[in-house]
Amino acid sequence: MARAGVTYVDIAKAAEAIKSRGQEPTVDRVREHLGTGSKSTIAPLLKRWRSDNGDAADVSGLPNDLVEVVKSLHERVQHMADHKIDQARTEFKATTEELHQELAEAQNIIAQLTSRQHDLEQQLNSAMEGKRSLGQSLEDAHVAMAKSESQRGEAVSRVTELKATVEELKQENRDIRDHFEHYQQRTAEDHQQEREQFRTTNQQLQGQIQGLTQQLTQADAQISEQIQECTQHQIIIDKQTAENHALQQEIALKNTEIGSLSDNIKASQDKSQKLSCQNEALQEKVTLLTGRQSAAEKEVILLTQSLDKTEAELREAKDKVALLADENKIILQEKAVIQGQFKQLQDSI
Repeated sequence: MARAGVTYVDIAKAAEAIKSRGQEPTVDRVREHLGTGSKSTIAPLLKRWRSDNGDAADVSGLPNDLVEVVKSLHERVQHMADHKIDQARTEFKATTEELHQELAEAQNIIAQLTSRQHDLEQQLNSAMEGKRSLGQSLEDAHVAMAKSESQRGEAVSRVTELKATVEELKQENRDIRDHFEHYQQRTAEDHQQEREQFRTTNQQLQGQIQGLTQQLTQADAQISEQIQECTQHQIIIDKQTAENHALQQEIALKNTEIGSLSDNIKASQDKSQKLSCQNEALQEKVTLLTGRQSAAEKEVILLTQSLDKTEAELREAKDKVALLADENKIILQEKAVIQGQFKQLQDSI
């Protein structure tokens, strides 16, 4: 497409200026004179200017076939050069856009994989933190379980001791009762003083029995409390055992998830490496296309130089034709003078 400001008027003015300097207007000279415009835009406008200005009049004296061949050669070379340049630019532009699109897609995929890897790393860290927390909870549960077992053992030992004490107190009570009955039979015949002493002793023994009974009641209450505490400890132990089992299952599940996340991270890294290799291959392809474009531009330069050489030869031929035409005119003039002189001689004779 033509650039803004490059019109037929601009091309015509530039061609006139170049022609006024005694040079042949060419696409490169017009483009150099204007400082803008593409060859594909300048070439048809310059051709139109030549057609409008009757450029064929400048080659008077040359055979029409030669002029047509030179024009055809010039147009063919110019058309081929413009076509190759446009084709190379189109291919390079399409390839560049495709490579940019593939590069953008690759960068997007890499960014997504990087984000996914970051998320997986966060999940892995969270899982490891949860695993450490669960391990600490499990250790605390083991400590609490050991403590509960210790307390349970102490409670069982205490209950055993209290039961033994109760049995001893009961046996002592039975012994006291047996001794009391025997003493009562033996002292039935004793005097009143002994009876008073026995009554006092009996009261003391009754007080001891009441005290022992109270101790026995308290021991039974303590045994009931210890049994209730043991039951509660057993419930806590069972609950902690169930929690420990659930924690172990959760730890196993987390380990499975960690393995899956590690596999996903490895797959993402492999895919990222593969995309990097594809990106390098695309960069090499861009370099190759750039080299092809440079070769095409060099070929266009060579064709342009050949065209300039042909135009120079054409100008030299024009100059020779003009020189020959001038010499022909001079000879014709001399011939006319000689013929006039010859006619005058004939008339005088």
